[in-house]
Amino acid sequence: MGQDVMKSTTGSSNFDRFSIITSLAIVSVISIFFLTNPDQAIKIAGNIFTLIAYNFGTPILWYAFGLVILAAFFVFSKYGHIRMGNEKPEFSTFSYIAMMALAGVGSGTVYWAFLEWSYYIKTPPFAIEAGSVTAAEWAVTYSLHHWGIIAWAIYAITAIPVMYSFYIRKNRSLKISDVVMSMIKNKTTAKIVGRVIDVMYPIALIFGLIIVLSLGVPIISAAVSLLFGISDSLTLKLSMLVIVAALLIASSFFGIEKGMQKISNNGTYFVVALALYILIFGPTQFILENTSSSIAIWAQNFIKMSLYTDAINQAKFPQSWTAYFWAYWMIFIPLMCVFVTKVSKGRTIREVIICMIGGGTAGIAALFSIVGSFMMKTQLDGKVEIGKMVSEGQASEAIVKALDTLPLSSVILVVFIISTFLLLVTTLDGSVFAVACNTQKELDENNNPSTYLKIFWCLIIVALPTIFITVNAPVQSMQSAILIFALPILLLTSYMLYKTVGYMREDYSHLTVMEIQAMHKLELEVEEEQKMPEHVEGASAESYQQG
Repeated sequence: MGQDVMKSTTGSSNFDRFSIITSLAIVSVISIFFLTNPDQAIKIAGNIFTLIAYNFGTPILWYAFGLVILAAFFVFSKYGHIRMGNEKPEFSTFSYIAMMALAGVGSGTVYWAFLEWSYYIKTPPFAIEAGSVTAAEWAVTYSLHHWGIIAWAIYAITAIPVMYSFYIRKNRSLKISDVVMSMIKNKTTAKIVGRVIDVMYPIALIFGLIIVLSLGVPIISAAVSLLFGISDSLTLKLSMLVIVAALLIASSFFGIEKGMQKISNNGTYFVVALALYILIFGPTQFILENTSSSIAIWAQNFIKMSLYTDAINQAKFPQSWTAYFWAYWMIFIPLMCVFVTKVSKGRTIREVIICMIGGGTAGIAALFSIVGSFMMKTQLDGKVEIGKMVSEGQASEAIVKALDTLPLSSVILVVFIISTFLLLVTTLDGSVFAVACNTQKELDENNNPSTYLKIFWCLIIVALPTIFITVNAPVQSMQSAILIFALPILLLTSYMLYKTVGYMREDYSHLTVMEIQAMHKLELEVEEEQKMPEHVEGASAESYQQG
C-alpha cells in the first residue's frame, strides 16, 4: 500500500453518515418500486420525460447554448488567465484530456457512437422524410452535435465555480454543498440548501450509473459471447460485472494518480486502435466522405441545431433528442465539477476550457464519424439490419454483428471488449471519487477521500445495476425518470456561475491581463526568473519592450 493510500482519512467519524444513509434509503425505495412495479414505473418515467423535455426543452436549449457563449468569454477575456494553483500540472495534457473525456462520456460513448445515427434516420429533424437520403445525411451530423461542443461546454463551464472556490478562494472542500453554502449569506438557508444537495447528489449519480452499467455490460457480454461461441446468458453478464467491480476497486484503491490515469490512458489507446482499424479495414472511402459531409453540415447549421425547437411542425425532435441529451449530460455535472477540479491543478481557466471543449470535441467527432459511418454503410450494404435490430431490443447484438463483418473479426472484438471495459471503469472511477468526496466531511492532505469510503461506493454502484440486470428491470424508463434532476442542477449551476463571475470581478477587475499573468506564474517559472542572471533579465525585459 502506497503512502498516499496510507495517509487517507479513514476514520468513520469523518464520513457524512446522514447523507450516506438517507440517500441510500431513498435509492432503495425507488429501486424497489421500479423492480416490483415496472409498468407503473414506465408510466411515471414517461410523464417525467414529457414534463422536462417537452415543457422545459427551450430553456434547456438556451442554457446550454449560453454556456458556449460563456466559454468564449472566458477564453478571450483576461479572466481566462486565472490559474488554478500556481504549481506545475499534475498530469500531461494527453492524460488530462483522456481522463476528463472518458470520465465524462465513458461506456455510453460505445452505445451511442455505434447506434445513435440509426434513430435519426427513422425520426429525422426539420420535417425531413424518414429513411430518405437527406435523413441519412443528417444522422451522423446530429450525433456529432449531441456529443460535441455544447456537451463539453456544459462540463467545462459549470466546473469553474468549484475550481475557483477551491484554488482561488481557498475553500478547501470538494463538496458541492460546501461551495454553494459559502455563496449564501443567510446561514439557515445555506444549511438547508447544503443538506438537500448532500442527499440528492448521490441519488442522481447512482441512478445515472445504473444506466451506464446497464448499457455497457450487455454490449461486453454480447461481444464475449460471439468471440468464444458461448451463450449470452445472465451468468455471462454477471461475470462481466464482477470483472468491472474488481477493476474498479483496484483503480479506486490506487487512486486517480496511479489508478485512473493509467486506465484512462490505456482506454484511449484501445479506442484509437479500434477507430483506426475500422477506418482502415472498413469502408474507408465512405467513412471519409460521410465524415466530411457531416462536419460541413454541422458547421453550417450549428446555431440552428442548437436553438431549433420545431415550433411549427411539432414533431418534438429537439425536445426528444437535443434537450434530452443536454439534460442527461447535466445529471453528471456535480460529478464532473469535482473531478475536473481535482485534476486541473496548475492549469488556467483558458487551458481547462480549450482542453475540454477542444480535445473532447475533436476526439468524439473522430470516433462518432468513423464508427457511425461504418455502421451506416453496413446497413446500406444489407450486411446487418441494424435499425431493425435496435427496434427489436437487440442493440448490443447489432454492434457485435457489424464488427464481425470486418476482417480478423476476432482481433477487433478483443480490442472492442477491452475498450469498453476500460471506458466503463474510467467513468465509474471518476464517479466513485466524486461521490466519496461529497460524503466525507474532510479530505486528506492530498485532497483525496478515504480509500475505504471509495471501496464502499464501488460496491454500492455495482450492486444496484446487478439487481436491475438480473430481473431485466426497465432501465431505459429510469433513463427518462432521472431527467427530473436536470432542472434543479440547471438552477443551481446558474446561481453558482453568477456568484463566481461576481467574485472574479471583485478579485480581478482592477487588474490588467499582464498583472493577472504575473500573479499566476507557475512556481517553476518564478524560480527560473530568480535564477536568471541580472544582465540577461534586463536584456529580456528590453527585448520584450521592443517587441
